[in-house]
Amino acid sequence: MRPDAVGNPLLSRRLLPSRPARMRALAAAVSCGAALLATACSGGNDGMGAVSSTITIAAAPGIDDAPLWLAQQKGLFKADGLNVVIKSFGSQSEELRAVEDNRAQIAASDYGNIFASQQQTSNLRLLADGYDAGPASVEILSLPKYNINTALDLQHSPIGLPSDSTVGSTQSGVPESLYVAAAREVMANYLASGADTLSWSRTSQSKEISELASGKLHAVLLTEPYIYEAEATLGATPVLDVFSGGTAGLPISGYVATNKWVKDNPTAIADFQAAIGQAQSDAALTGPIQQVLPSLPGAGISAQDAGMVTIGTYPTSTNIGELQRVNVLMTTESMLSKSTSVKPGEMLVRRGH
Repeated sequence: MRPDAVGNPLLSRRLLPSRPARMRALAAAVSCGAALLATACSGGNDGMGAVSSTITIAAAPGIDDAPLWLAQQKGLFKADGLNVVIKSFGSQSEELRAVEDNRAQIAASDYGNIFASQQQTSNLRLLADGYDAGPASVEILSLPKYNINTALDLQHSPIGLPSDSTVGSTQSGVPESLYVAAAREVMANYLASGADTLSWSRTSQSKEISELASGKLHAVLLTEPYIYEAEATLGATPVLDVFSGGTAGLPISGYVATNKWVKDNPTAIADFQAAIGQAQSDAALTGPIQQVLPSLPGAGISAQDAGMVTIGTYPTSTNIGELQRVNVLMTTESMLSKSTSVKPGEMLVRRGH
């Protein structure tokens, strides 16, 4: 989940480009003619090697896809042969539309939107898992003065919901986002079928905080760094950890492209996977992400906040079984018509293939 734009379980080894990828890069460099030296085979001004492609990645600056900016700042994309432009399109659904319209080639989006879109079009391929939930990384909070202390108290007033995470138009009673589906799953332990009757108020996370302070909202669903902001500035306290119990560790977001672009650009895909894999591996360590968060354009994360926020997991591989958990949750909550509407195993573009 991303800050509003302005206007691990087990850590894997650091991922290096595979030998086949290096051999492809060497072969491409040898085959480039003199006429191309100034363009496709140009190594730029940093001497980091041949650049094979320029791609736009649709993503909003935030904690979930911070490894993108880490890879950009460390020169990992260029080292693996890519010129990358990272561009925000305002919401998860708009990022996917940008990919469908070829305004971007890769999108970083949450699995609620990815799977909902895949059910309709069957046109998306998954390049890499991006961000998985960790304890207290997404929470419903309230203020002590509102006397909302447990999930049982949440049925009496609307709950703020980040508007950029919602999944387009949905049927009445169907969760508006993956976060709502996960929250309902956890709250069902307390409210049974009453979890389905909870009401949600869609708005930006910064506005959620202001409306919590004013009393317009008595409870809000927030991600970092807004959780920390609400706690530090308002004294907000957690009511429910959205990804706990049966939803603990659930994959939240990933990187996708269209079927056609995947088919037509195998080298660029291999380059992207190598670079983002290295960035995800670096992000699993304490320090790199905290250092990059304050530099995210328009995110408004200070160096102090970066050191205090709760961060989930940046996986270095894609676990189909875990993605299937998202599929089951969305099917159970009627966000997908049936469990076979989306087949994560068939969506995944495996490294080296």
